[in-house]
Amino acid sequence: MKRSTKITMVVSAAVVTGLLVLALPAMIGATTWVTGVFGAGSGSPVATDSPNPTDAPASDDGLVDLGDDISVPAGGPGECTSTAHISTRSTRTDDSGPYYSKLIGDLVDRGPSELASGQALTDEAGDVYAYEVAAGDSAIAIGERFCIDYITVQSHNHVRAGMIHAGNILYLRPDPTLPWVSPYEPFDVQPGEQTGPYYDAIDFMRNAVVAKDLAEAQRVWAGLGPHIHPDARTIATRALEAGDWELLRQMFP
Repeated sequence: MKRSTKITMVVSAAVVTGLLVLALPAMIGATTWVTGVFGAGSGSPVATDSPNPTDAPASDDGLVDLGDDISVPAGGPGECTSTAHISTRSTRTDDSGPYYSKLIGDLVDRGPSELASGQALTDEAGDVYAYEVAAGDSAIAIGERFCIDYITVQSHNHVRAGMIHAGNILYLRPDPTLPWVSPYEPFDVQPGEQTGPYYDAIDFMRNAVVAKDLAEAQRVWAGLGPHIHPDARTIATRALEAGDWELLRQMFP
């Protein structure tokens, strides 16, 4: 299966029934792609214009076209009147990537609720671009608070098995100029290679970035970097050299 097909399964290009199915990474073959490498252990995003779903009429089947071949049910989650969506796409039609994420539609902060009581993070213009998870938060409730498809938020932010934790930063308005790092398989994956070690390495990298542990981040990156798309690899390498933790956190949320 093509990489582009797999990613589309994860961050579905269209919503037909109003639900997105999150495809878990396939564990293929029995050969590890690398062994003995991993142990235990900028500025605000650039805003871009995007279609306003409230301006688009619903079709006969009750769906609203957000653009990028993405349609969602009219209305929105909870009491929202519309639904924003994070679209992750390759710049090419073949397997050569890279992938980029962008917000489609409008974020609307409806304010804290019992299950979404964390802090909204804003840029210099006062626009929400991320959210800091509070104890007891629910991904569904966060989606309802900001009127955004919570499954695409989880997918963009490398959320495993729907589990979010206090202190997590969820990027709701990704920087569309920053390559998205797939947590599901290496860029250079070959038939018969196992993706599990790569999947774990993404977690190790995120933990090092959150802790601002340069030595650990460099150690993990030495094994992980060659398996990341070259465009993303160049940016992450330069960010490590400059100690740009904010940029690295966006790449390894």
